[in-house]
Amino acid sequence: MEPKIKYNISGLRGVVGKTFTPPVLMDNLIAFSRYLEKRGYHKGEKRRPKVFVGRDARASGEAASAYVIGLLNLLGIDVDFGGILPTPTILYTVKNGGYDGGVAITASHNPIEYNALKLAKFGGYFLFPVDVEEISSYIDMPVLNFPTYESIGTTKLISDAWQFHIDNALKNFDKDIIKKANLKVAVDFCNSTAKIVFPHLFDMLDVSYKSIFDSINGTFERVAEPNFETMQYLSKIMQKEKFDAGFVFDPDADRVAVLFEDGKVVSEEYTLALSYYHFCKNKAGGDLVVNLSTSSMVKWIAQRFGYNVYYSPVGEINVTMKMLEKKAVFGGEGNGGVIYFPVSNSRDTVVAVLFILELLAIEKCRLSTIAEQIPQMIMRKQKFETTGKFDSAKIEKIKYLFTDHGFNIQEINETDGIRLDFENGFCHIRSSNTEPVIRVIYEAQDKNIIEKIEDLIPDLKNICK
Repeated sequence: MEPKIKYNISGLRGVVGKTFTPPVLMDNLIAFSRYLEKRGYHKGEKRRPKVFVGRDARASGEAASAYVIGLLNLLGIDVDFGGILPTPTILYTVKNGGYDGGVAITASHNPIEYNALKLAKFGGYFLFPVDVEEISSYIDMPVLNFPTYESIGTTKLISDAWQFHIDNALKNFDKDIIKKANLKVAVDFCNSTAKIVFPHLFDMLDVSYKSIFDSINGTFERVAEPNFETMQYLSKIMQKEKFDAGFVFDPDADRVAVLFEDGKVVSEEYTLALSYYHFCKNKAGGDLVVNLSTSSMVKWIAQRFGYNVYYSPVGEINVTMKMLEKKAVFGGEGNGGVIYFPVSNSRDTVVAVLFILELLAIEKCRLSTIAEQIPQMIMRKQKFETTGKFDSAKIEKIKYLFTDHGFNIQEINETDGIRLDFENGFCHIRSSNTEPVIRVIYEAQDKNIIEKIEDLIPDLKNICK
């Protein structure tokens, strides 16, 4: 029998029918309802909590959403259901619709057999670690009193949450200048939520587009994660026609990878880098918060325009909390996630796409030409399975391994695994939040340094096994 899973900062994620099961959902949603109930006060009077729910397009989502909504109602919670929606739209709606919380039913970039819950709190934030700890303390506690028929929650369907999201995001961008640019883009919708929102956005901006994987049929026609391999599908389309840019989404559309005008597949790191470059050069500008695995391209941009870069552990909520701490309005993760507080408190691909479109419209040149203003880095990402704990003893062995092989280490950060910085490069080694694997992300301007790190991979596997 598979072990029961509990909510953590990466959500409640598991394989449908094995770890993602009705009893698991019940335990965690009862705990979430207790969490909401403690905050369900307005002007001194207790009231029913109100929650916004949406899902991605995977087949299991329909049954999961029916179960989640029904259970929340039976627990005395009112639900507004938005149907199939990007996670950013769900979080935006929670933030700006006055909801006490939210539930995104999505396993994001995980394979089709997975599903998950991502819980949000008032303000449109994913749960902070302290919130997760509180909810965990409620799991397995006996339920003494369920709501009676008089206090059972209600459900209302909301069909236009995407419009609310688009309209308000556009207030932060120059709609007219984008329309005048007559842009043409290629889009990979990943058979999921991006298809719900982005055709409307493109139509409003007079941006013509050609799309692939654009049917919503309960499955994914490619590997769900937007990475170097999956971007090849759109690249082949773009090589046959003229485009200004390409966009490749993941299933819940909280991440988007950008392709250059000729279909050239570059790193997904360019979404954040180009967005931040535009923010600093053409808009308000400001300090930046990113996770430790993010490309140093953004560090160079910040230094060029006179701003600071602050680093957090990997995980969207970690970036968000650091942004609040440093009073930064711009942040993100190199995997294609952009966080822009004037619009959303989470990764938002509507914002990311608008940054890229506005950048193209203002600069009036090719995306690859703009990218040439940023130092090009070579980044590699690897992962390997592990059964052991990634502890301090292994970290010390990794330090010795790099110093023993002649790396001139300038800085070490151990807040999330270990990140070793050296001249014009870094290597970040950490345990995954979502899989029993060790992730190794390394980057340098010098190909020789990349090859030197690659030579150490067998040793790293041995240390981390």
